[in-house]
Formats: sequence, structure tokens, C-alpha cells
Amino acid sequence: MKKLLISLTTFALLFFNLSSAKADPTYALLDANGNVTNIIVCGTACAGGEWAGQRAVPQVAAGPNGENRGGFWSGPGTTTYDSNSGTFTWNKPEETKQVIETEANGSTSTSTVVISPGAKTEFKYSDTVGSNLLTRSGFVVSYNNNTSSTLSVTNSGPSYSSSETISFQERKTEQEITQSINAANLTLINSKINILIELLGSWVK
Repeated sequence: MKKLLISLTTFALLFFNLSSAKADPTYALLDANGNVTNIIVCGTACAGGEWAGQRAVPQVAAGPNGENRGGFWSGPGTTTYDSNSGTFTWNKPEETKQVIETEANGSTSTSTVVISPGAKTEFKYSDTVGSNLLTRSGFVVSYNNNTSSTLSVTNSGPSYSSSETISFQERKTEQEITQSINAANLTLINSKINILIELLGSWVK
């Protein structure tokens, strides 16, 4: 049995609900340079494209059942908007941690990937409509080449526990990752290499 336990800030935001309407999208407020200064729910007050003297553009659509679903913003300097393409760029300032647990014969194996801050996510409002926000099919996540990561695997049972860890100071190809693991004779990590590569996602070159 596989359990996916993802620990990450998917929506790092400052959120003000200024409307009682249930089907309001989240709007992003922009300065003159396209920097997002805040995200709000403002209903018809933002329908004209402005709020409190700042340009307001829809960022995240309301959910299929009309619920507001927050937005992407982690404080000043973290999110921008390109008016020409309609693309938001969110630079996540926190590390990303993803965990998968598998259980068999009374033992639990925990595979963990931690990626240092620096993930850049690009998306358009249309990528958040309906179920798109959950599937993230239109989202593009990328990393700078000097973004580090740490991979670890822990096996535990009623009377034992063993673990292995390996770190990379920059992005690697799948082949380079596998070669480093084999060179270090990390058999435990090697046994979960496919899971770890999956968790690394677009960090892998």
C-alpha cells in the first residue's frame, strides 16, 4: 500500500476575504511593474479591473462548487504578472518536501525528497479553472541549476530501523543521480530510486 504525504506550501498567501459571495475568484493586485502586491477576494468591486488604485486581475478561479480556493503569493517580490501573455510567475521562497510511505509485511519504508527554495511556477488563470487547479496540467515548474536537493529512505519495523541519505548541490540528470547512488553503495536508496525520481519531478534535468 502506498501513501502519498506531501508537505509543501502549495498556496503561500496573504488572503483577505472582502466579499460574501461564494463564487468569487481570487484577484491579484499589481503595481506599475507587474509585481503582485497582494491577493484578495473583492467580487464585483474588482470587475472593473481596479481596486484601491491598483490594477486587479483574476488569478485563481472559484472551485467547481463555487468555493474560493485562495491564490499564489508569498509576500513582496515573490509573484509577477505578464500582461502580454497573461502569465503569473510565483517564486516559492520555502523548501519543498515530499514523502511517500509504502508498507509491506509489517515494515514501513519512507522515501523523502527535500528541494531547497527556488521553485518557479508559471501559470495562467485558465489553468486554475475547474479541476485544472488540482491536476496542475497547465502549470510549469522549473528550478535554477544550482538548486540543491536531499534524498533519503528509511525502513522501519517493530524492532529495527535503517536509513540512508544523499544530497546534491545542483540539479542532475537521472543517470547522474543513479551513478552517484551506485558509487556510494546506497542499496536502500537504490531500491526506491523510481519513487525518488518521481518525487524530484522537474528538478531532474
